[in-house]
Amino acid sequence: MAKKNHSIPLQKLLILFVGTIAIVYAFLLYYKQKSKLLMYEEEIKQLKEENAMLEKTLKQVDTPFMTEKIAREQLGMMKSGEYKIMIKEGKNVSR
Repeated sequence: MAKKNHSIPLQKLLILFVGTIAIVYAFLLYYKQKSKLLMYEEEIKQLKEENAMLEKTLKQVDTPFMTEKIAREQLGMMKSGEYKIMIKEGKNVSR
């Protein structure tokens, strides 16, 4: 009786090996892209929250009261007929 050769040809082993490597590499790329996507989605969520907060602040600031307050406090502006009194600290006022 002749023995049958049950070995797998080298070419098929090589194809199987390269195919396995390609599949593993594709899964690694998939998970890398998936993690990037999750990171970007989280960043978008944070930016949307910040945008909503800024829009709310803008609505609050865009009032006549806040416009006057900013003009007075940050720009030092006054209404006509008003006077600004500045007191220098550290000076003795009494005689």
